[in-house]
Amino acid sequence: MHIGATGTIGSRVVTEALESHPRTRLIVIGGAGSLEIEPGVVRADHEELIHASLDGLGLPRQYAAAVRGHREALNVLRASNRLWTYFSPAEQIAPGKRTGRFRIGGDQPVLNADGLSRISAEDAAVALVDEAELPRFVQRRFTAGY
Repeated sequence: MHIGATGTIGSRVVTEALESHPRTRLIVIGGAGSLEIEPGVVRADHEELIHASLDGLGLPRQYAAAVRGHREALNVLRASNRLWTYFSPAEQIAPGKRTGRFRIGGDQPVLNADGLSRISAEDAAVALVDEAELPRFVQRRFTAGY
């Protein structure tokens, strides 16, 4: 299930299903739109910020609904007592090289020297597998970038 697209309803269905499997861990790959771009400011909470970001990435503004859905899904997970981890890769994610030299963050994007939030798909995959194998962010969100 693509949890972000279904938002609150899909997230509640998944967390309710996990009630009968309390030892099962859920790992969700979400979006960067729910990361704090400054203390207390989340892009997904502001239409103009979502649109500016989508425009900058060359994506259709219709994706704003998915950005908000991912934020809603994360909020449902945060209110649950299930074993979940939410991975928000960097804002700019694209095929590239696997370097293994990325940085891990929490609720704020990891930015490079130019102030960009970016990572290759290959390094994002490594960050995700690392978390699956050695959990550090249970009942928390994490991000990765250069």
